[in-house]
Amino acid sequence: MKPERAVVLLSGGIDSAVCLWLAKEKKWEIHSISFNYHNRQKKEIEASQKLAARAAVKEHRVIDLPFLREFNDHEIKPSNLSGQIPSAYIPSRNLVFYSIAASWAESLSARYVVGGHNNNDFGSFPDSRPEFYSKLNRLVGIGSLATVELTWSCYERDDVACGICIACKIRLKAFSNLGLKDSIPYAEAFYDRSSYHHMLN
Repeated sequence: MKPERAVVLLSGGIDSAVCLWLAKEKKWEIHSISFNYHNRQKKEIEASQKLAARAAVKEHRVIDLPFLREFNDHEIKPSNLSGQIPSAYIPSRNLVFYSIAASWAESLSARYVVGGHNNNDFGSFPDSRPEFYSKLNRLVGIGSLATVELTWSCYERDDVACGICIACKIRLKAFSNLGLKDSIPYAEAFYDRSSYHHMLN
């Protein structure tokens, strides 16, 4: 059985290193990614490369993003933002990072994108808060096709998902909770798709 694949965002710091080793403990096939942006410490990039090598990841990539700059480095600043902005704030940084990681993950048929953040950042950086990642997860699910279509959950059949085993029920309930329709085919006779919510309660 092939291991699950994961893309790990690897900054070179402690938080991302912990995430890398958690992924390693799960015996996932790991693909790691780091981002080299304006005024990024070279030592951090070097640390990410050393960590990737020590963890024996399948592949490590460093992506250059020179347009990403700290807020105060921009010549033109949005007028609707207050002056109480942290000096290290980079507009939409994590949105850019995770979008790139999700794109790579989809091309790899990787099930997980993993990043490390801690609650010390919640007050200063809105794109580090749980609410941001909750909504980002939903957006990635809506915007990604290949990864979902390639996944398999059914315990009972190997030709088409049965829709009634516990794994199928959990999967369908997850899609239902997100207000989405699962893109894989199911055995036609097992339920009326318009009322499957009743079967999942």
